[in-house]
Amino acid sequence: ARKSRENLTTNRQALEKEVRGNAWDHIHRNKRSIAINLQKPEGQAIFHRLVKDADVFFGSFRLGVYQRLGADYETLSKINPRLIYATISGYGVGNSFTEWPGNERNAQGMSGVSALMTGQDGEPADMLCQPVDAYSAALAVVSIQSALFARERTGRGQKVDIALVEGGTAFVNANVPDYLRNKKVRKRGFPSIGNLRCKDGKYLSNAAFAQAHFWAPFCDAVGLAEMRDTVPSGNEEMIRKVRAHMLSKTRDEWLAVIPREISVVPMLEFDEVLEGPYANERGMVLELDHPLEGKVRQLKSPFRLSDTPPTFRRFAPVLGEHTAEVLQSIGYSENEIGELEAAGVVRAQNFLR
Repeated sequence: ARKSRENLTTNRQALEKEVRGNAWDHIHRNKRSIAINLQKPEGQAIFHRLVKDADVFFGSFRLGVYQRLGADYETLSKINPRLIYATISGYGVGNSFTEWPGNERNAQGMSGVSALMTGQDGEPADMLCQPVDAYSAALAVVSIQSALFARERTGRGQKVDIALVEGGTAFVNANVPDYLRNKKVRKRGFPSIGNLRCKDGKYLSNAAFAQAHFWAPFCDAVGLAEMRDTVPSGNEEMIRKVRAHMLSKTRDEWLAVIPREISVVPMLEFDEVLEGPYANERGMVLELDHPLEGKVRQLKSPFRLSDTPPTFRRFAPVLGEHTAEVLQSIGYSENEIGELEAAGVVRAQNFLR
């Protein structure tokens, strides 16, 4: 009994640590979590019972894993022909890379994203975010929604196969026509004035040079009227002159004289993003009451719908927090759930109760 109490205390501490981390996890809020061991036949039986009435299955394993776990498309579509079966993998189905491990870094490399990211030395630079993961997830969501809409007409589900590499190439889509039409390969290390350093070390995000009708008023505003008739794209000497000139004033001093109509805005660091006027006016950050953490702040959903806006219902769950609740809803008794947990088929203990 003493050993059991010690284990319970240890497990509770681990769970509370996990909860504290998830208190900040806006990606998984409003979800429930059940933990099933799909390597056991009993676990697969539970999973198949859940699939029977599900609308969508989504997974992000390597593609060969699903069959071993009884979660492949052929198996699940027989259980539920209306199921939308969606996967995101590194390379997608039916190619020589299908079974290779793939992640954000690999996808950036194989999709063309890395080739477009350049450091000051002209070498490919790391991105401090995961654009390919995020864009591929958005592609999956749109595909799932399209499949659900099609199901309303046909009554049938279908398979959605999203590859990170394809997602990355689609993400840099503006560069694709230059190659497909003109065989143009953009070179790394090209000089740019897209981000302009100012006297105080802060930057302006400058799109004026990309459109001729913005360039002339930009030059007039900053005191470079002699350049107004020549956009300095690719001209290293002119670019160096613009960069040097912009070091004469602070970012805010420049913003005070540059007309807002010509696509020049402050380049914000993250503290400025999340604490600044735009985030405040849009209500981008929520302040919430967490049962263990107290006041926590999370990013609000970017989906803005007038009639059915997203709402906050629950914090991100810990692993298996809702296993008992979900299993009871599909007919399992408390004794059966306890036996399944003792056998290592599910994780169902909720130490927060």
